[in-house]
Amino acid sequence: MSQGDENLPASPNREPAEASLEQQTEQKLDPLTKDDVELYLKVMRAAAARVKALPPADKAALDGAEKILAGSASGKVPTMEDTKTLERANLVALYMDQIVAEEMNIDGRKYRGIAEAIEAVVPNPTQATSFERAETPVPDHAHSLLETRLNEVNAANEKFLEPYQGEIRTLIAVVRNLASLPK
Repeated sequence: MSQGDENLPASPNREPAEASLEQQTEQKLDPLTKDDVELYLKVMRAAAARVKALPPADKAALDGAEKILAGSASGKVPTMEDTKTLERANLVALYMDQIVAEEMNIDGRKYRGIAEAIEAVVPNPTQATSFERAETPVPDHAHSLLETRLNEVNAANEKFLEPYQGEIRTLIAVVRNLASLPK
């Protein structure tokens, strides 16, 4: 198994991950470094290029998912193979960077932590405009140490990422495009 496999769903040649992606990843809790941003941009640039010129296997996953979803609307129950196709189609449509990172033999957890930190402060421009970062009301309870740490790190990361924000937004719009999801 290559590094990064822990973040991808099962495939015919790979055992299923022990926990789901959401359970295995968390935002990097230290301020981002230039190396972190360079790694993220390297992966996202390659992922965006791949999204723009999908290989036949990725196109097949998206086409297969559309057929499966159309069949399920008419009452057909998806098979285990259908489920794998749907998982792959979701990765292709929204998380091509994870596929690319795995192919580059980049540690999946490290990459996802960096991506989470960057995308926590640079919003996806394809999502509703109401998503723009607004001041979050301070809860009645005192901030936990983790909340305080995340707030401090996000503030530092936001300043650090200012020169990169235009490119990051462009890449996110291509790689995390909800319109790419099979309907």
